[in-house]
Amino acid sequence: MRALKISVVLFSLFFISCATSRFQEAEQLVQNKEYRQALREYLTMLQPHVRDGKRYIYYDEEIYTRIGSLFWYMGRYESASKILRLVLNKSPDYGKALFYLGLVNESMDNSERALEIYKNYYKLDKGDYYRTAMLSRMDFIVKQIMSVEIQEAMRREQSISIENIPEKSLAVLYFLNLSNNPEWQPLQKGLADMIITDLSQIEQLKVVERIRLNYLMDELRMGVSGFAEEENFTRVGKLLGTRNLINGSYMITPTDEVILEANIFKLSTDLMPQTASYEGDLSELFRLEKELVLKVINYFGIRLTPEKRSEIFEIPTEDMEAFINYCMGLEAMDRGDMENAQRYFQKALYIDKDFQEAKDKLISPQIWEATHSENRIRVANEVDNYAEEMAKRGMEELYVQPSMVNPMSRLRWMAGHQNAEFLPDEEFRRSFVEAERVLSLLPERLDTPPQPPGN
Repeated sequence: MRALKISVVLFSLFFISCATSRFQEAEQLVQNKEYRQALREYLTMLQPHVRDGKRYIYYDEEIYTRIGSLFWYMGRYESASKILRLVLNKSPDYGKALFYLGLVNESMDNSERALEIYKNYYKLDKGDYYRTAMLSRMDFIVKQIMSVEIQEAMRREQSISIENIPEKSLAVLYFLNLSNNPEWQPLQKGLADMIITDLSQIEQLKVVERIRLNYLMDELRMGVSGFAEEENFTRVGKLLGTRNLINGSYMITPTDEVILEANIFKLSTDLMPQTASYEGDLSELFRLEKELVLKVINYFGIRLTPEKRSEIFEIPTEDMEAFINYCMGLEAMDRGDMENAQRYFQKALYIDKDFQEAKDKLISPQIWEATHSENRIRVANEVDNYAEEMAKRGMEELYVQPSMVNPMSRLRWMAGHQNAEFLPDEEFRRSFVEAERVLSLLPERLDTPPQPPGN
């Protein structure tokens, strides 16, 4: 038995060493722009084989994603899209595949589709390093789209019909601060941001991003109070492409009581707005915001599943100081002051380490700059390098020497300590029946696929 265990460990080490070596060779080929040979190296790692007269290869999401990215590098966008979508069918929340699929759609001049892909950043695992990269790239794409759309909408403003805009579309305007204390001014954007974040999780709704709202405010040189005036609503709705608007106000008294009021306007109708008013202790602000979100959902006649309801009604933070710092970070970010924005988000996270929204916006200046570049190759390279570097930094935390719960845990722990680029997962040894779809996309097919050892 002891000899068998030693044999398993030695084989595992040999397997990791070979996989690491092949990965490094393939990566070097990519750097040398020898894409066809790199593709064949990756394919060899997936061990093509024949079983019952059919061609199979093993599945690994990392290798498949790299194959998809290589097709993108080669300008073969349709093939890249097929490979990456195949990965996402099996691993819907794999950040790297989502990120590259967004870049592929950008390259296919489909910025709107790319934007929809990047919006899925919040679905990724909270430790996925591509999560913040997607959020940052989303900011860049929205600004690009808006620079074109707003100018076009303003040019043909008179001909735009509100009736042609989707019924279940809405924009959340910034709330007016009616408090005498300017300390509460940052809540203007923070409240709107919370509502937008919650409502954006509902697929039936088309919610205008906060970035779009900022862009229009800058373009029209109109402040929060100007947007809150009803005579401007129709114009704002047309330019933002929304049928419904939400505006409101809040007041926080010297005794820390909060009064939150909101109005839901349906444009191009004579109907009175639906109003809502909520009162409570300042510590209940987040609960009151959730009640307002529920009011909006009911307004559109949408029924939530228990799972979605639980997801939306999760309180991001219960610490008001952390939230105020988050709001101030949003304000700094909107001014383009990323240095101070990061300080505020860091402080919010220091106060409440579980404040995920603050963590999401804690974006490395390097990544922010890289993802706001027109050069997509640079974007991909810098984000990949950043993700790999961060993963290596966290390797000791992720792979603390275990009491060897199972062979796969042991294999991954050894891979981590050898700095292996390839970390085998549970899916790897399962043959992938869609092999023909992948193999048919490669520049050269293997006429006689090699048999795996022992077959």
